[in-house]
Order: sequence, then C-alpha cells, then structure tokens
Amino acid sequence: MRELIHNFVWGLSGEPEFMLIENGRVVVRDPAIEPFPSAKRSIDLEGQYLLPAFIDAHCHILPTGLDLGKLYVGNCTTHDELLDLIREQECHLPEGEWLFAVQYDQNRFPGGEHVNREQLDTLSSKRPILLRHFNGHASVANTACLVAAGVREDTPDPKGGTFVRDASGRLTGVLLEHAHEAVSAAVGAPSLEKMVEAILAAGEKMAQLGIGCASDMMTGRYDLDLELQAYRIAAERGCKIRSRLYLQWSTVFGPRAISPSRLRVLMDALDEERCRVAGIKIFADGAIGSATAGIYGRFTGSDPGSEIDGQLMYAPERLNQMVRTAHDAGYSIAIHSIGDYSTDIVMNAYEQLDDAKRHRIEHAMILSDAQIERMAKLGVHCTMQPEFLLRFGHSYKRQLGPERASHLKRFRSVIDAGIPVSFSSDRPVVPGDPWDGVRTAARRPEGFDPAENVSMKEALHAYTHMGAVANREPELMGRLQAGQLADYQVLRRNPLHIE
Repeated sequence: MRELIHNFVWGLSGEPEFMLIENGRVVVRDPAIEPFPSAKRSIDLEGQYLLPAFIDAHCHILPTGLDLGKLYVGNCTTHDELLDLIREQECHLPEGEWLFAVQYDQNRFPGGEHVNREQLDTLSSKRPILLRHFNGHASVANTACLVAAGVREDTPDPKGGTFVRDASGRLTGVLLEHAHEAVSAAVGAPSLEKMVEAILAAGEKMAQLGIGCASDMMTGRYDLDLELQAYRIAAERGCKIRSRLYLQWSTVFGPRAISPSRLRVLMDALDEERCRVAGIKIFADGAIGSATAGIYGRFTGSDPGSEIDGQLMYAPERLNQMVRTAHDAGYSIAIHSIGDYSTDIVMNAYEQLDDAKRHRIEHAMILSDAQIERMAKLGVHCTMQPEFLLRFGHSYKRQLGPERASHLKRFRSVIDAGIPVSFSSDRPVVPGDPWDGVRTAARRPEGFDPAENVSMKEALHAYTHMGAVANREPELMGRLQAGQLADYQVLRRNPLHIE
C-alpha cells in the first residue's frame, strides 16, 4: 500500500518535505511539491518535524525487559536507605524467591563504601539477595546467595573475576566481573515464554522513545538456543522494534557453544529485516564505576606502585586468538573496552587482521591523542554512550579524579579524526532515552571538557545513520532515503534546538 506523508519539516535541515512510502519502504523523500504523488493513504503532519527512528546500536534488550520486574535502588544515597528499601521488598516476596535489585551504586554513598554481605544477612539469612551494580560488571550478595551459587570461603577467584575479601580473608559479598557473572547465573535462565514477554516489553518501552532498531550486545547470557528462539517469537508477535543480535563469543566458539548446525537452523528461522544475528561480542575489561576497567595508572584509592590498574578479561594472547577465530568465521566483532590500557590491547588484536574495518570497539571511554590516531588508521567503528556522563559523572570523578574524568568520551576528537562513531545507550545500565544521549553529546555536563561537544545535528546523525553503519546495514535504514525502511519519528519541536 502507498502512503503519502506530507506537510512536515525535515528535522536535519529545517526544509519542508514530503515522503512517499510503499510496503514499508521509502519510495521518495523530497522537498515539498504540488501536486503530490497519488497514494491510498495520506497523512498530514501539520508542520511537525520528521526524523529517522533512532538506532540504539549498543544495548541489552532482553535484560531491559527482565529488569522491569526487579527492585530499583539507583536513587539510594546511604546504606540505611538501601537496606530499608530491600527490607520492604523482602517482606512481599514468596518464600524461596530470590530478591534482585538493580542500579546499585556504592559511589553514591558517603565514602564510596560498598554495603557488605553481613548487612544484607540482617535482612534475610535464607533468601538469596543480589544487588547488581549499575554498570553490570559487579554485584553484592548475601550469604544465602553465595551458598546457592556454591561459593565458599575457600573458593578461588575465577579467571577474569574476583570474590572480594576483607583483611582477614573473609568474603565481603562484593563480586567483580566473572565472579559476579558466576553468582548471577546460579538462579538459572528464565523460561522461553518469560524471555519473549521481556523482549516484547522492552520493545514497547523503546519504541515509545522513538527507537526503531536496537542491538542486543550480549545474546547468549542465559541460553543461546532459547534466546534466539525468544527473539524470533517476539518478532513474529509484533515486537515494536527491530533487533540485531551480537552473540557472546563463548556461546559460538567456546565451552558454551551450541552446535554449528543448530545455530544455522536458529539463524535461518529469523526474518532478517525484523531480527538477525549481526556479530560476536567479546569483553576485554570491566568498568570505571567498579574500578575494573583496564587503565594506565591507578584508580583513586588503589594501592600505588603499578603502572596499570583494573582487570583484563583475557590475557592478550588469548584475546588475539578469540578475535582471529571470529574474524576468520566471517563475523563482525564488537569488543567492550572502556579503559585506555584495554583499548591498546584490543587494537593490538585487530592489527593482526588483514582488515579490521568490519569490527567495532565499544565504549572507548579513555583515549589519548595517539590512540585516536591509531584507531583512525585501523578504520574500526567506535560506539559511545553519551548518557553515561549524565548519569555517572559522580562515579567517574570519584574513581579517576576530576581532571582525568573530565576527558572521558572524546566525541569531538574522535569524529574529527574520521573514526566512524555511533551513539547508543547500553540500557538497562541507563534509562536509555536517546534524547538524553543526544543532548549530553551536544552539551556535556559540568566538569566534562566542553571542547568535546558536538552539534545537535552530528549527535542525531550518530544516533540514526551511524547506528546502521555500526550494524553494517547503512543502505537498509537510518536516513529515510529511497529504498530504505520507513522507520521514522514525528516531533513537535525543532530537534536541532538543544533546549
């Protein structure tokens, strides 16, 4: 069916235009003319502004939906406030059910001290309680939770993770990186139907914010087979967003891998316009908020004496092997790297390849001039999350000090260097309204170098067309050009005005 969209202003230029759509694709979008082409349906936008739908090229769709049913503790600023909120929730849960809290942030507390397992034990000695850190790289557990996960006082740290202990060697309940993942996994995977419902709920919420397509950057966290089925079913049931899935390396090539033949069956069953596998995800380091990002120098409060701090998920030689394996298999690779030391290790891994242009570096929060130049030569895509500065500035300043924190997320420098950059959210780490990210990129919060601001037009470009570039489908969506998917949003106010 042909649809005519007219009497609107193109949000990136301020010019009156019209758009003709047929079977969900743009036939033409041009300056307004009279008479308009014929169409069965005509929509008069009454002078409002039209933009491509946002493309959130780095987020977590299924976890977003699952988190909607968990206790939110992101506003707590003291231990007592946190414990009171958990205590109230605990009273209303059925016996035996785990208590999950999300958006926990010790950096909001006086002194930045974590709550510990003994404090959580006062709330319940039987019910497992797990508080997930806002950055998704750490958590705090009570004793019942550790027991349920099989963690004892003498349990050794896993590779790429830490069971934090006090001066006497006792577990504090704080879990970092792979230790956090191991304990979180003890609850088991949600059912297929719960996954489907969560994806649909997340899609509904994101569509309300003008998002037309989102990339899930950790597919396989629970069960890759079930998750791929869930995304397919959600798409068939009319999920409000398109999904692009980046599969965890271990679920395709590692010890958790499903058979190649089964993976091919699952991928072939997907309607690629609605949902497709877009690449492989690897974690190289941790996060700033939990002091686990791989950085040169030291985090505030860390013991002096070392030239690097934080945590690498894999030895450099192992990361090189993983990258080579996924590259040779033909996948696009997206590597989480927040710290500058980690990003050098990641670029080393990409430099071993004949061509790294189809691959991505996620976050790249700390970058030197030399690293920006090196990244530009590599030609890899870089994704950045401006909303992090809005939500977690207090955490970054505490962990890095105000001077070093002020130079995080060098939007202007990276774009000026010619590096392909897309903006995204990493939800549910943050609420994920793209307009918060766009405006933050154009007007960085106080304490962050304003020289790294970009224009509103550049920020919108990075959250639309460049999201499609990140997913390696710039001809399919992101610009509302002829032949592209007609995923658009309508706005009452001029999108180029930062206010």
